[in-house]
Amino acid sequence: DVSAQNNRNALLERGYVGNVGFSVTPFLGIGADLFSSHGYCFGKGLWLGGGTGFSMLSPYDPFLPVFAEFKYTLITRSMVSPFVSAKAGFMTNFEDTVKIFNPALGIDIDRFSVFASVNLLATGARTYSIGFYWNFR
Repeated sequence: DVSAQNNRNALLERGYVGNVGFSVTPFLGIGADLFSSHGYCFGKGLWLGGGTGFSMLSPYDPFLPVFAEFKYTLITRSMVSPFVSAKAGFMTNFEDTVKIFNPALGIDIDRFSVFASVNLLATGARTYSIGFYWNFR
């Protein structure tokens, strides 16, 4: 059934999986990130990929992030499952470049993911975000 296949966790089967998402960060005002990641699912919940996007750490400082990402969905045979993930890479505003590490915890609900993350910047700054993304094949 095609409709049943389109409404299930995208990390159940091997193959390409992408996502598009948005997060907000209350830090020096409100920051926001718009991002997309693309990679390969090894089946049973393990996914590796990379991505980029647009990050506003503050209303006056846009950055371009580039990162590698991993995600592991803990309960693969359920429409609702907790997951762990992390992004590692760098971001630049074309004047400064900063290394980033961004571990997250969240819940997959069908093809959507909701998460909370900590942004650990090489500058020593630490910010917290909440967000969501849509997973697709």
